[in-house]
Amino acid sequence: MTAPGARGPHPVVSVAAGLAAIAALWPSGLPRPAAVSAALTAGCVAVVTVCALLATRRSPARPAPTAATAAASLGATSCAALLSMSWQNGLRGALGMPAVGLGWAAASVAAGLLAFVMIVWLPRTTTLLLAMVAALATGMLPAATADEPADRRPDVPADVFYADADGASVTHGSDELVARWVRAGGLDRRAVVIAVPTGSGWVDEATVHGYRERFAGDVAVLAMQYSARPSWQTFVADRAAAGQTTITLLRAVLHRTGTRPPPQRPQIHIYGQSLGAVGAEAARSWADRTHPGDLAETVLVGVPGDSVARRPGIGSRRIIVANRTDPIPRWSVSLLWRPSRPPHDTRAVGRDAPQPPWLPLIGFLQTSADLLGALDGAPGVGHRYGLEQGTGSLSS
Repeated sequence: MTAPGARGPHPVVSVAAGLAAIAALWPSGLPRPAAVSAALTAGCVAVVTVCALLATRRSPARPAPTAATAAASLGATSCAALLSMSWQNGLRGALGMPAVGLGWAAASVAAGLLAFVMIVWLPRTTTLLLAMVAALATGMLPAATADEPADRRPDVPADVFYADADGASVTHGSDELVARWVRAGGLDRRAVVIAVPTGSGWVDEATVHGYRERFAGDVAVLAMQYSARPSWQTFVADRAAAGQTTITLLRAVLHRTGTRPPPQRPQIHIYGQSLGAVGAEAARSWADRTHPGDLAETVLVGVPGDSVARRPGIGSRRIIVANRTDPIPRWSVSLLWRPSRPPHDTRAVGRDAPQPPWLPLIGFLQTSADLLGALDGAPGVGHRYGLEQGTGSLSS
């Protein structure tokens, strides 16, 4: 590991890099492609190696112990990669996916070793390469954004009463949407579902089919876009928009249904997935305070971790649905120091699979990495859900 005539790093650097690689190779909650595992290992090793070099820059290093420590760290990393490969194959077998081979483990070890060598012995070259990559990425991002059509409509089932975020006021848009629903005979249907879209305005088609199956087609689904940005951007910048928009739409629906005697009113259901679940919960809480008894049920699917109350409280029925392998309900900053704590009314669904053991810091790191592949699986895996969202099979 030590170049001829060159002094190696302090033994602490090699130990720290090895521990970083082991943390990156800790069991994950979702199957991870070799490229993602290699990138995560290289990134963790690079960050920790730089920090360790800075911390030990004034400490002398003896070449012999450094070489021995580096070899031991590399051996430990290789063992961790093999164990991680075994975990991956167990996880993939449970989810019906093909197994990975030794190449998966070798890619992770090689990426971590390359990152370590580049930073320790070729720091200037590494800095130059990173600067070039950053410059290219910065230059390409505006072009990629410009290629996307500004008027692109979110993916919404055709039979949903939908209102775009077209610049009109939320109140005006909700009134227009409810008026369309009433003109189409919505007040005479058995139920109406207010489906809160994800941050980008998307409504899950499986949900709509589920509710139609549940009510034998005698149901209308209303949805109103509250943001045109990707969900994660809306979650960070303006997560309150989902709740404010949904409350405004629910208020308009309650106003129109209130013109009829209670036995002749359609049941009112609220549904939300991902960031939309946060908005749906805000609307449920508002309705229980201001219109007690008027809301039939609220279904929250794939709720981001620690974003809703752990207990529903007194009021209308709330059902929280989470796939066993979905990292989004588990992810929160609190994962840094404690395991995930789902709300008490959470119903676990989807494919069963081994659950990774939690450790401080590492649990947060691995769950964050799982977010990258949360939408890559079939329904029932990760953040992909199926008809069970709307059929009512979880209501009992």
